[in-house]
Amino acid sequence: MTLTPLRLMLIAVLLVIGGCKLNTPQVDTVRRLIPLGDSKQETLAPYAWSLSIGGTQYTVYAVRVQGRRVYFSNDYGMNLVWDGDSFIIIENMPGGFGKYLSGREITPEGREGRWYDQEGFPVRRALCTPPRAWRLSDDRYGWRQTCRGEVDGVAVSSNHLVEFDSTASIREIEASMFPGGPTIILRRLSAVASAAR
Repeated sequence: MTLTPLRLMLIAVLLVIGGCKLNTPQVDTVRRLIPLGDSKQETLAPYAWSLSIGGTQYTVYAVRVQGRRVYFSNDYGMNLVWDGDSFIIIENMPGGFGKYLSGREITPEGREGRWYDQEGFPVRRALCTPPRAWRLSDDRYGWRQTCRGEVDGVAVSSNHLVEFDSTASIREIEASMFPGGPTIILRRLSAVASAAR
């Protein structure tokens, strides 16, 4: 049986009439079950990326490119901006995540560093190695940067990685939210689909 929007609404009405109450997370779950029209899915498929953070996965779409910045968004209002080096803005993640900003800087001593600013937390800073190129094959290569900082007096690291495919298109972007923090992984879904064939 296919779950059409009409059938899902009927199920929701029956649950409410039967004494069950749908709260906001449940409504969001039901809304996610309603498929987009096939033509919309086909149109957006080349721009779809999988965003993973803290064990949770979302689908976001590359919606705009402006200079070096790539803007990602989804139907739930999540927004990410990647500037070719860092996720510089993350907004509207579910839960109490708050607004996130990050970037690169040069210290007064001339060393490269990164800063990480998540709403509700102090700004964290780390000193970084220069980005290094790596290559596993003609189809898997990119650059990696390791940064080191302190959280509550404990030395921790963060990593930033970009992986390219044989056409020099970005396959995956990985970045630590802050030194010692969770990793954001943004993976192009069209690359996943082609690799599975």
